Amino acid sequence: MKIKDKIAIVTGASHGIGRAIALGLAREGAHVVVADVDLREADKVVTEVKALGSRAIAIKVDVTKFNEAILMAKNVLDEFKRIDILINNAGGSARERSTLFHESTEDVWDYVFNLNLKGVFNCTRAVIEHMIGKRSGKIINISSSTGLVGAAGMVDYSAAKAGVIGFTRALAKEVAPYGINVNSVAPGPTATRGLSVHPSEKMVQLTGLGRLGKPEEIAAMVVFLSTDDANFITGQVFPVGGLRNLGNL
Repeated sequence: MKIKDKIAIVTGASHGIGRAIALGLAREGAHVVVADVDLREADKVVTEVKALGSRAIAIKVDVTKFNEAILMAKNVLDEFKRIDILINNAGGSARERSTLFHESTEDVWDYVFNLNLKGVFNCTRAVIEHMIGKRSGKIINISSSTGLVGAAGMVDYSAAKAGVIGFTRALAKEVAPYGINVNSVAPGPTATRGLSVHPSEKMVQLTGLGRLGKPEEIAAMVVFLSTDDANFITGQVFPVGGLRNLGNL
C-alpha cells in the first residue's frame, strides 16, 4: 500500500470519477474524506471506502463557497489532525444550458467558472497553509482535455478548465520549496452519469480508441500522482483521454 494512512480529501466524490478516485486511494491505504454537495450519496461512498479497510468521513461542501471550503478543511483537521492529499475533482459543464459563445449569458459563465475554477481556488486555499507548515502535500487538480484543445459550444468550460491548468503550473512553482507537488489530470470523454447511458457516436470517436474512458482509468493516474513514486513530478498536466488531447481526429 503506497499511501498507507495518508489523509486525502476528494471533492465531488459521490459519483463518477470522484468516487473512483476515493476508492482507488483507499485501496492504496489512504483514509478518505468524501466531500460533496450530495451528502446522501457521499455516505454511500464512505461505506464502500470502509469496506476496503480505510477510515472515511463524508463532508457536505459547496466548493464554490469559500467559507464552506475553509470549514471543510477545519473539520478534516479536527478529525484526522492533518491533510496530506487534496484532489480537486468537483466540476462540470453547464450541460443543457451550454450554448455557442454568441448566445452565452453571464449567469452561465459565472456558474461554470465558480464550479470549475473558483472551487479549485477555494479548496486549495483552505489547505495550502497547513501543507506549507508541514512542508509536504500532494494536490491534484482534475482539468479536462477540453481545457487543452477547446470545444465549440463549450467556450466557458474550455476556458475554466484551461484556467485550472494555468493555476496548477503557477502554484507548483510557488510551493515546490515546501515539498508540495501540484499536478493536473485531464480526462477525455469518460463514462460517467451523462455519457455512459447513451454516448453519442461523435463523442466516442473523439477518443480515437472507439470507446469512452472508465472512471477507474482516470483514478489510476490520480492515485499514482498521490504516491511517493511521483515525488519528482510537479507542475505537469497528464491527459488520460485516448488521444482527445490531440484535438479532433
